[in-house]
Amino acid sequence: MSARSLVLWISALAVLTAAPARVASAQAGGAPAAAPPPPPPPLVQVGQPMPDFTLPYLEPAPDGGRPASKTMTLSSLKGKQSVVLAFFPAAFSPG
Repeated sequence: MSARSLVLWISALAVLTAAPARVASAQAGGAPAAAPPPPPPPLVQVGQPMPDFTLPYLEPAPDGGRPASKTMTLSSLKGKQSVVLAFFPAAFSPG
């Protein structure tokens, strides 16, 4: 899996996890919303290694057929290539 594919997959995951919150707020109607609580402090500080995680992704078939479901583990990339995690909460959404 290329770094670009990994970034695209993680971007899609961020959009999908943000979608239920947008739907819930849209269903609430015109009622004024209370101020959300402040976010918790980050678990990973600058300079610390990222905790290992595994994510599913779809790999396109070479013949254009049905994509294969696979998983990617962060630790499998260690020492092989650089990894950039990017989150775009509003990407690919109407709002």
